[in-house]
Amino acid sequence: MQSEPLVNIIRSSIIESEHRGIISIVHGEGQEIKTVGDTRTVTFIRSAAKPIQVLPFIASGALEDFKITDRELAVMCSSHNGEPVHIKAVQGILEKGNFSVEDLECGVHLPIDRKSARDLLARGEEPSALHNNCSGKHAGMLLLCRHMGWDHGGYIQKGHPLQNLLHETVAQLAGMSQSCVPVGVDGCGVAVFGLPVYKMAYLFACLANPENLPEKFRTPAEKVLKAMEREPYMVAGKGRLCTALLEQMGNRLVSKSGAEGVYCIGLRNRDLGMAVKIADGNGRGMGAITGYLLNSLGVVTEDDLPVLREKFYPVIKNNRGENVGRIEPCFSLGEVLDKDEGRTTPEIT
Repeated sequence: MQSEPLVNIIRSSIIESEHRGIISIVHGEGQEIKTVGDTRTVTFIRSAAKPIQVLPFIASGALEDFKITDRELAVMCSSHNGEPVHIKAVQGILEKGNFSVEDLECGVHLPIDRKSARDLLARGEEPSALHNNCSGKHAGMLLLCRHMGWDHGGYIQKGHPLQNLLHETVAQLAGMSQSCVPVGVDGCGVAVFGLPVYKMAYLFACLANPENLPEKFRTPAEKVLKAMEREPYMVAGKGRLCTALLEQMGNRLVSKSGAEGVYCIGLRNRDLGMAVKIADGNGRGMGAITGYLLNSLGVVTEDDLPVLREKFYPVIKNNRGENVGRIEPCFSLGEVLDKDEGRTTPEIT
């Protein structure tokens, strides 16, 4: 992975650690206008794919048939904290398809939110698949199986019609042949797709500006954007970068994190997408990186800074709560090019 330094971890004015990575900024017509590192590097998009993977669900008519709300659609796109509000939404989705928690094949872990995890254990309860951060996506997958008449047993397995459909959709929207999109297994057991970093940015440029998508996915993408804008807390939760960006800037962008240091943003009405991949998989500098990118592109306003300062300019605290350092970007985009000056990304076949 040919990467470059992206963020420094600084303690008492000394650089203590450095995270390297790759950045691509792509126009929706295909021009790659700014890069850091080798953006042709293929890596897994992980959970950043969730807003893309839900498009076939909407396009199938299942959204209307099951009367899915914006809140429920947002949690289908989420990597949620496992807070009570998230659990309630996932339960509602399952009930609409006459499913139960036992039908979820995503595995079990404690809620990401520490308070929710402590409260669960204090009640003497064990976590269930509902608390898995991917349970919303899995609940949506179950409903799509029901809608299409597919056997929902083993819906996470390679070769299941659902997974074939998702693989085909991601490849199509990335402008790639399906055979060129490698498939792995995600943390929740379903297929995860390998893409060049610049193709991840391209996907989010198109998601944020649906006129660039095939016609059958344009209205579904608009519904995803609306749901994530209206229900940002459902996309992640307390303290999370995705929720903070969507709460403050949801009418200007769509954003989604992925495991192992992946983050994707699409700029609405700007026809731009960006993707970040941290080489070592540690995402602690992602707020500083995304803040720099959004500032460089002129997206951040004076009204945004007081709200997002903690995310964009993170500090390091010791166990006494004292500020002892900071996390800051160490790369430069220079002047961001107009789209006509960018280079066109080649199609991969």
